[in-house]
Amino acid sequence: MREQLVAKLRPDRFTAMSGKMAAIVGYILDERFSEPAISELVVTSDGFVLAQTEGEVGANEMLGTEVDLNRNLLDLIAAAGLTAEEIQEFGKLQRKHIRRYRARTN
Repeated sequence: MREQLVAKLRPDRFTAMSGKMAAIVGYILDERFSEPAISELVVTSDGFVLAQTEGEVGANEMLGTEVDLNRNLLDLIAAAGLTAEEIQEFGKLQRKHIRRYRARTN
C-alpha cells in the first residue's frame, strides 16, 4: 500500500506543490522528496509544526500551524484521488511520524 501512496503523492505529479510540502510528504512516507530531507516533525502544545532537517540538531524550522498542515494534506489527498483504504493508510503513517510535544506540568 505504501508504494501506491508514494506513486500517487510524488511531488512531480503536482506542479503547485511547494518544496516544504514535498519534504513533509516525503517524511510521512519514508521517502526522500527533498534536499535536505526532514528527519523529524513535531507539533507543539500550542499547535505549531516544527521540522528538523537532516544534519541539524533539534527542530530548526517552523512550518506553520497544525490546522494549515492538515488542510494542505487533505487538499493533496483529494487532488491525488486516494481510495478510502489509501487515505486510512496515509493517516496511520501521518500519526506514526508526526510527534506531538506536550509541555511538562509540575
